[in-house]
Amino acid sequence: MPHISSEDVKTRRNLIRKEFPRFKFSITRGHYSSINVDILEAPFNMLTNKDGRTYEQVNHYYIGEHYKDFPQVKEVLEKIYSIMSSGNHIIAEDGDYGSIPAFYTNISIGTWEKPVKVV
Repeated sequence: MPHISSEDVKTRRNLIRKEFPRFKFSITRGHYSSINVDILEAPFNMLTNKDGRTYEQVNHYYIGEHYKDFPQVKEVLEKIYSIMSSGNHIIAEDGDYGSIPAFYTNISIGTWEKPVKVV
């Protein structure tokens, strides 16, 4: 079963905040099995949609493809995912669920209740 400790989340939180001092993040552990990174403030516009949404969930499998026209956003998200997922590995293979990681990773630009701010 996936699991990530509070200490592992704290370590990643400190690394991400050190790497991106001009950004504001919410980095939390979710249900003992995932690490959640919400980008709350950034020095440039991180949103790539044109439909007025104030937040965006990031699919880490498609960062390169989805953000290819936004190289600055792509670079930040790839770096965040790299730091966040360091040490992650497959702990089991399941016929129903496929590969099960040691922990899950979630990235979002803003949240549904707190829009991302450009500062």
